[in-house]
Amino acid sequence: MMKEAQKFYEGLGKGIIWGMKCKKCGKYTFPPKAFCRECGSANVEFVKMSGEGKLLFYSTSILPPKKFEKVLKYAYGLVQLKEGPCFMTQIKGVDFSSPEKMTAAFKKLPIRVKAQITKLAGMNIVVFKA
Repeated sequence: MMKEAQKFYEGLGKGIIWGMKCKKCGKYTFPPKAFCRECGSANVEFVKMSGEGKLLFYSTSILPPKKFEKVLKYAYGLVQLKEGPCFMTQIKGVDFSSPEKMTAAFKKLPIRVKAQITKLAGMNIVVFKA
C-alpha cells in the first residue's frame, strides 16, 4: 500500500480525515496522493481536512460495487469539499425512495454536508451526511 493511502486509512481509524496540500500552488488533493491534482508537483504535505462540503448531485444504484454488495440500496454523490476538491462517495440523509422525491430534492442542491467516518464492508470509509 502506498504511504499516502496507509496514512489516510490509519487516520480514519483515529477519526482524522487526511488530504494533501501543495506547497507549490496551494491547492488541495483528496483523497491523498503523492502529487498535486492541480499542478502535478510532488511537493505536497499532509493536512487535516475540515470534513465540510456541499453536495452537488446524488443518485442511487441497485448494483453496489462488489465490496459493498451486502449493503442494500444506498445513495452516492459528488461532494465539493470546503478545501476545493470533489469527492464521490456514499451520502446519508437524502431521500432516494422514488424518482419524484429525488427530483424534488435536486431543486434544493447544492446543500451543505458533513463528513462522517464509518465502517463498511470491514473498512473505514468517508461518507457525507446531509
